[in-house]
Amino acid sequence: MDHLQARKIGRTDLAVPVLGMGMCPLGDLFEEVPEEVSRRTLDAAWEAGIRLYDTAPWYGLGQGEHRLGRALYRKPRADYVLSTKVGRRLIAPRDRAGFRHIAWSGGLAFDHVHDYTYDGIMRSYEDSLQRLGINKVDILFIHDLDTQHFPDPDDLAAKFRELETGGFRALDELKDAGEIAAIGTGLNERGTINAFLDRHPMDVVLVASRYTLLDQDILADELPRLRDAGGSVIIGGAFNSGILATGAVAGARYEYAGAPPDIVDRVRRIDAVARRHGVPLPAAALQFPFGFEAVASVVSGPSRPHEITMNVGYFNHPIPDDFWAELKAERLLPHHVPTPSSGRKEHAHLQSRRTS
Repeated sequence: MDHLQARKIGRTDLAVPVLGMGMCPLGDLFEEVPEEVSRRTLDAAWEAGIRLYDTAPWYGLGQGEHRLGRALYRKPRADYVLSTKVGRRLIAPRDRAGFRHIAWSGGLAFDHVHDYTYDGIMRSYEDSLQRLGINKVDILFIHDLDTQHFPDPDDLAAKFRELETGGFRALDELKDAGEIAAIGTGLNERGTINAFLDRHPMDVVLVASRYTLLDQDILADELPRLRDAGGSVIIGGAFNSGILATGAVAGARYEYAGAPPDIVDRVRRIDAVARRHGVPLPAAALQFPFGFEAVASVVSGPSRPHEITMNVGYFNHPIPDDFWAELKAERLLPHHVPTPSSGRKEHAHLQSRRTS
């Protein structure tokens, strides 16, 4: 594949590069990333031609937006696509001196509240612009409205009511006014795409870790429904938190924790097939999602400059059709799952072009 191509988002006029960068690791997810290392990583991404950047208030509680904004704010705004998220507002913690959020190894000393109301969406959007230091974003994703973050069904229903009674209207107004080009949702849980499509059209869905070499359950109904409704998919978490990048090494991460034995064994077997075909495992992980025609982009989350170079190389690495066929023959990939074979035709709503 060519990482400098771009594909159209749904029925909008927005095209996004097929390879993007996500800011979660540079929000200090697994470790405190030094400021200089973050800067050099973002500089390396720009030099490599990366032109799609995704962030969120949640990433390092403002850290991800601040760092990305400082890297991009003097770049020509027309030269890149920028997305962030709504649904959480950052607030000063009660214990300002001793506060440390358990979700982040570093990040900034802010707490948060979930807020999907009209005013909450508008406030989140304006706050993000100021943290970024950039006065326009292209996509707003509704963030983490799922059973993982709201395990109580009544709490989840109440947050969806906030969207239905005001949040969706805020997003529609921003899009109609030209403030944003696309409305989406960022999610991690099976069933969430359907929950959103039951309530409001989605231009794009950012799916984290739910459509990878190790997990394709949402292909059964959710991805086809989104495609048929005219929406696009951006894939995050293609490495399933790490194991599809590192391979089945000691301490490999899967779903933000240590990989269980069955996953380690499956990855080891996939890697063995990949080696027989001269395919690096991370290359297969990054390119696999493009077998489904509505996938517009894959967003990786590097935290070091060399990871940028490696990811671009993996993304551009040729993969023979026989590799995917052997994965299916070995029952490491279901037969019905589409793969990015060389003969697959692009659908009309996916538009390729070179980016600057």
